[in-house]
Amino acid sequence: MHSTILKAILLWNCCTVLNALFTVQTMKSQYTVEYGSDVTMECHFPMTSESDVKNLNVLWKHSRDNEKSVELVKYLNGREVLILQDKDYTDRVKLLSHELYNGRAVLQIRNVTITDAGQYFCIISSQGSDYKMITLEVQAPYKEITTRVTDVVTLSGETMKEISCQSFGYPEAEVTWQSDRGNLSLVPNTSYTLTDERLFNVTSVIRILDAANRTFTCLFWNKAIKNSTWLTFTLPVSETNSKEKSRDWIFAAVTVIILLILTVTVLIVLGRWKSLSVKGTNLYNNIHTNETHCINASMLSTGKCSDHNSEHTAIEVENT
Repeated sequence: MHSTILKAILLWNCCTVLNALFTVQTMKSQYTVEYGSDVTMECHFPMTSESDVKNLNVLWKHSRDNEKSVELVKYLNGREVLILQDKDYTDRVKLLSHELYNGRAVLQIRNVTITDAGQYFCIISSQGSDYKMITLEVQAPYKEITTRVTDVVTLSGETMKEISCQSFGYPEAEVTWQSDRGNLSLVPNTSYTLTDERLFNVTSVIRILDAANRTFTCLFWNKAIKNSTWLTFTLPVSETNSKEKSRDWIFAAVTVIILLILTVTVLIVLGRWKSLSVKGTNLYNNIHTNETHCINASMLSTGKCSDHNSEHTAIEVENT
């Protein structure tokens, strides 16, 4: 790759005499940026006067995964040359030409993608020729995690909860699960697919029988960039269980009300029976007392006593 770049420099300069004092330098040899952000990479070269820009040639090239390098921007003899850019770079990559007067060849990339990672070559020719290579690393942390819960029926006929966590990032992440009852002994089923943007779509799934009112945590660990993202959530009681519990509460409430009604009714009946029993006992005692008085009275008053007892009995019975 480096020999190819050197040949390109020599062919570009053609008959130009190389000046050993002309060197290209970089402030940084490696840049690390986040997916979707903007980045500017630059290399420096000697400038004696603004008029040198008219004789300046600048070329930025990009190579990824040791593939053939492609031209991004070109500046020849003080003017920018339009090149047919690959669709991956269109409207995102440009040379900040005004910085050339300051001896800086600045390449700007907007909305960085995963495919922007790789090696960039800053090739400059003026009073001499030189180049530098810059490496761009693109990271995509797993930021947003989405969950999904569905009911699945196993071959044995049991209904289980299938819980999944899904997120996008780069490179691929490891997923672990925890619950409020400690680490899960279940082995999650984790799958990886690549999107058109070359991001990893990571989905991890577990199945559990008793999941109601339990709290779960799924953690995405991006080992390459030492970044972790997690989501903690609690599964509510299912609608079926809620209805069953509601029915149980209603049944319990109705049962208590019926028992209260029966208890009150029994107490009322017992109270009336006790009242009648007391009245009957009092009546018996009165009659027995009168009869005893009559026996002890003189025989002359026997008839009157009988009449009195008859009247008294009639009065008590009537009152009763």
